[in-house]
Amino acid sequence: MKGNRQSMIVALIHYTAPPVVGGVEAVLARQARHLAEAGYRVRVIAGEVEMEAPGVEAVRIPPMYRGYDGIAPLQAALASGYIPPDFEGWRGQLRTALSEALRGVDAAILHNVCTLDKNLILSAALYDLVCQEPRRWIGWHHDAVILRAEAPRFPGEPWDLLFRPWPVIHVTVSEARRQALAAAWGIPPERIHVVPNGVDPGDFFRWTPLTRSLVEQLGLMEADAILLTPVRITRRKNLEAALAVLRALREKTHWDARLVVTGPPGPHNPANRAYLEELRSLRSAWGLTEAAHFLCELVAQGLPEESVADFYTLADAVLLTSREEGFGLPILEAGLARLPVFAYMLPSLAELGGTDVFLFPEREGPEALAAAIARFLEADPSARLRRRVRRQFAWASLIRERVIPLLEGERG
Repeated sequence: MKGNRQSMIVALIHYTAPPVVGGVEAVLARQARHLAEAGYRVRVIAGEVEMEAPGVEAVRIPPMYRGYDGIAPLQAALASGYIPPDFEGWRGQLRTALSEALRGVDAAILHNVCTLDKNLILSAALYDLVCQEPRRWIGWHHDAVILRAEAPRFPGEPWDLLFRPWPVIHVTVSEARRQALAAAWGIPPERIHVVPNGVDPGDFFRWTPLTRSLVEQLGLMEADAILLTPVRITRRKNLEAALAVLRALREKTHWDARLVVTGPPGPHNPANRAYLEELRSLRSAWGLTEAAHFLCELVAQGLPEESVADFYTLADAVLLTSREEGFGLPILEAGLARLPVFAYMLPSLAELGGTDVFLFPEREGPEALAAAIARFLEADPSARLRRRVRRQFAWASLIRERVIPLLEGERG
């Protein structure tokens, strides 16, 4: 179903959505926002929902929520194995309301409603629509009653709707869950796609809009390693050595390693502008144009303090190659951010960092720092996990690489 995203409507369906707080609700909110940013028109349909975001429409159908007055007693009866007389009436009402809410929708993602017993009337109504209305239906299974040994199982519908695979595209959130569902349903695991849940570092760390924009422009979320040099551009910062460390690290590891220099040229010496041009020429000569980022090229005045702090939450290490420092504030900031510091040996840095930072005599050259950085990032579990989360579990890349192909690819 490939087509123009601007005209494609995607519905996300769950019992509740934000502002209701919950794990699935948070996942749904991220999917809605990122799909809208990718150009889709998104419609969130739930029993409780209030969402205001560009490209996202919220549709509230109260009986989708199990706590709704008319639904709660029915759900209680169904949980005891009894079908109340008004079950079919409510099923039909929900089916009609959902059909109207889904008018014009090209693809619908059903979060948990195919496999959980939170509202059996809703599951039954949606099953009817899956069988009756042609569109791209995707069942997104975070959890499933069929995998719970203690879950009661009553014969016939609507209960057995939760114990068999619906005629939808199946998605679950981990390989372990895929294997368990496939075994329970008696189908090949290949019929179930795996799309893990993700994180949004910008939301988690409350990045400023400027930080978000810079990270996106520079593609930093795809980097294998990010070295942060939070200094102004002056000759005493010896930034040609930082470029040399980056070059050596990339050659040694074959990583897409990046260097981020946050400050502008120092304002008190006009020669600093010429120094920046020298650094840019060296960057080009060494093939580092896409790897070494002087943020003053994008933000002329340099980063404000709040955005500098944001970059400490993104980076893997702080790199300082200064030939002179009276103090060394980045060491303190790195300590608060739990980042390792790699630097050339200076008395002030040794005084501040002691044995808790990695200091090297400048005569050992950039290769020594690069080798130490590589060893640390490969050996430290926290460093490995941070890098893996950034590269593999960011919502923006998951939506782009895993979700959109399910929305637009051929059914299979």
